[in-house]
Parts: sequence; structure tokens; C-alpha cells
Amino acid sequence: MLFEGAKSLIIPTFVTTFVIYMRSVYLLLAVIISFSVSVSAQPKERVSTEPPASASLNIPEGDSRTPAALSQYLRAHTASNKEFVRHLYSWIVWNISYDIANMYNPGYYKDTLDAANKTLATRTGVCQGYANLYYLTCKEAGIPVQLIGGYTKTQGRIDNASHAWVAVKPDSVWYMSDPTWGAGVVNNNKFVRKPVDSYFLVAPAAFIRTHMPFDPLWQLLEHPVRNEEFRDNSWTAAAGRSIFHYKDSLETYNTMKDDLLKYQLVINRIEGMGITNQMISHELVYYKNLVTFIADNRKVVAQNRAVDEFNASSSRYNRAVNLFNEYVQFKNNQFKPAKADQAIKQMVDAISKKLSESKQGLAGLNREEPSLKHNITELEESLSVLQKRVEEEQAFVEKYIRTGKLFRKSLFYKTTWMGIPLN
Repeated sequence: MLFEGAKSLIIPTFVTTFVIYMRSVYLLLAVIISFSVSVSAQPKERVSTEPPASASLNIPEGDSRTPAALSQYLRAHTASNKEFVRHLYSWIVWNISYDIANMYNPGYYKDTLDAANKTLATRTGVCQGYANLYYLTCKEAGIPVQLIGGYTKTQGRIDNASHAWVAVKPDSVWYMSDPTWGAGVVNNNKFVRKPVDSYFLVAPAAFIRTHMPFDPLWQLLEHPVRNEEFRDNSWTAAAGRSIFHYKDSLETYNTMKDDLLKYQLVINRIEGMGITNQMISHELVYYKNLVTFIADNRKVVAQNRAVDEFNASSSRYNRAVNLFNEYVQFKNNQFKPAKADQAIKQMVDAISKKLSESKQGLAGLNREEPSLKHNITELEESLSVLQKRVEEEQAFVEKYIRTGKLFRKSLFYKTTWMGIPLN
């Protein structure tokens, strides 16, 4: 039997690696104060024989610089939630003047807190300033409260600007309060302070005669009024419609975790009540943009998560490549410097483990994601190729360990007979 000369077994290194991909950037939406108010409805001159609202607590300057400080002071100096909101309303209507200069400046307030802080700092505000100050001060005290955006009527006619007020629940019942209208009126482009209680803790059924929320949920009525009925002063048709269980809807609204669904339901409710003026249309556009914004950002989140998972899988694959190349060099050097058999076995097993982790990371990815579809396929193909080579080397190491030490060296050479490998 003739043997060809033995040749040393040299295997090439495996150098293919994958690029780490960049994450997408989140979309940004201009901050709007809880609802979109195009311009601020100002209180108009009205004929009234109402007595003035009771005077408020004399709150020190240092305790009225922020909603939190104001809330803390009122909590310490009142005995109940109802007394708290009583003094809060009185303090606002006696101390905050209507901001004529900014009543047509929708960008004046950056957000809810900015509106409240500016109102306290300047002692002036438009409806958002009044309402947000009331809202945040109650919220700080743990009193159930809700900012409401809508539009109004004066002397039976629709006003030409959106407005803001609050719903508050100091006891077991929801009430409406409008500190802007309660503070006074605008006469000849000047604010005239006329503090009244007509807009403090008003029953929703009475408040709907002058204040129409964009979202009918915040009418807080079992028989909500449609927009055309509010416009036409038609109050009888609502009673004939089926009951709207607003308390259940409120519970759902306040506990719903999915903002996308939450705001889509707002859109549905607004559309369901009819679009009768530009203010409603403007609000509807705002919420539709908000839903689109949330949906688009969720896509970004999903894409970034996919990119992160793909990059993690790529990193594991690249680590496996590096480990495999180290092993190849060690094998080409005939496993020198010497290592224990178990250590050699652990070298190839560690490569296999990294490949398995990489493959598992790819398993949950969306194969239809356009930005990653091609890359996932390429990485899976590379994983398959390298896994096959690793399995071959695992078999070699098992054979090496089973072979007596005197004969192991021969395993590193290719011996053939008539072109047929014998080892």
C-alpha cells in the first residue's frame, strides 16, 4: 500500500463580519397645552347683578410662585377639598388679570406648567393660563381635575375663539369651573375685574348652556348635546337619545394605558357630535396629527428595537468569528502552546454558543422590516456557513480527545492514498 506524503492541515480563518446599523431618530411634535387652542376666548362685557365672589385668602408672595407652592399653602390652610377649591378659585379671580396683549398669541405658553408659572409670575393670563393654574394646583393636592378645551357662547351666540376651563371633583360629584370668566370682562380692549361665583362649581347640565367641550365626554352628561344643538340653542333632542354612560367612559379614559387608542376614541367622539365650526375642525386636526405622531413614533420604536436586536445578533456573530479565527490559528499551530483537552473543547463550544445566541436574536425579528430584511437574510446565511464549519471542528476536537496522545499529531496532517483522504 503506497501513501502519498502527509501534508499539514491548514484551514483558513473566517473573517466575515457584519456592520452595526444606526437607529432611527424619534419624531418630534410641537408641545401644545393638552388641547389645541388657536386663539384664546376672552370674557366679554356682560350685564350682571351678581354679587362679587368672596375675597380669597391673603396668600404670601413666596407661597404663590409655583402651582406646587400655592397648593401646599392652600392644603395647609383649608379643611377640605371643597374649601381648597373655593379659596383657589377666589384667589385666582381676585389676583389674576386677563392678558389682553397675548389673547391672540397661541404660542405664548410652551406647555401646561409654563402656562401656570407665567400666570403666577406676571399675575396675568389668557384662558389657558387661568385653567392650567387651577388644574395644576388641584392636581398637586390630589384633587381629581381635568383640563377641558372647547368653545363658548355669549348671549346665545357662538364666540369666535376656543376656550379653556376645568372639571373638578372635590367630593363625590364632578363640577365645572371657569376662573377666566369668573375673574372679569374685557371692555373696549381693557380688562375689567368683576369677580363672580357664576362659574365656580357649576353643575354640568347648567354649564353646557354656555360652554361646549370639543370632546363630548367632558360634558359629563348622560344625554350629551350635539354641536348643532348647542349652536341653535336646541336643548330637547338630547333627552330623547340613548343614555351615554359617561362615568364608565371616564373610568376607561383615566385608566387607559394605550395613548393611541385613547386619542383615537377622542377623535371618534368629536366626529360623532358633528363638525359645525372651524374651532372643532382645528381640534380634530390636532388629535389626528397626535395619533399619527404616536403611531409613527411607535414604528420608530419598533424599528429601533429591531435594529438593536439585529446589532446584538451581529455582535454575537462577529464575536463568534473572532473566536473561530483564534481557534483556527491555534489549530494550525497544532494546538500549541498546549492546553488541556477540556479547554480545547470549550474553545469550539464557545463559538457554537455565540452562534446559537446570534440565531436566537434573529428569530423574533420581523422579516418584512424593509431596512433589515436583506441584512437578516445575509446574516442567517453567514451563520449557517460558520455553524457548519464549527460543527466540523467540534467533530475534529472530539476525535482529537479520543485519540491517544502519541498519535494525535498525525491528525494535523492530511494523508491520502490514490487521492482518497485517509484521516
